[in-house]
Amino acid sequence: MRRYFLVKDEVNALKARLEAARKDVAEDISRFYDPRTNATHAEDILAWHKLRKEMDELMSLAATWGRGGNIESQQLALEAATAKVVPFPDFQLSLD
Repeated sequence: MRRYFLVKDEVNALKARLEAARKDVAEDISRFYDPRTNATHAEDILAWHKLRKEMDELMSLAATWGRGGNIESQQLALEAATAKVVPFPDFQLSLD
C-alpha cells in the first residue's frame, strides 16, 4: 500500500499541474486532455493515465490480498509495487 499512496501523491501533483496549465490557456477539457491534440502536455497526460492504471492494479492487488487470495500470481502489479518512485522535480514528499 505504500507504493499506492506514493503513486497517488504523484498523480495528484501531476493532475494539479495539468489543470493549472489548462486553465492558463482556457482550453476545453476534452481537447486539452487528448494527447493527440495537445503535443505540449502529451507526455504528462500519458504519464497520468499510466499512473492511474497502476493505482487501479495496486488497489485490485490489495483487495485480492484482503480477501485472502494469492497475490503472487499477479505479476504486473507486483512488478509495479517494487518499482522505484521517481517524483516529479517540483513535487516533494513529506512524512510529517
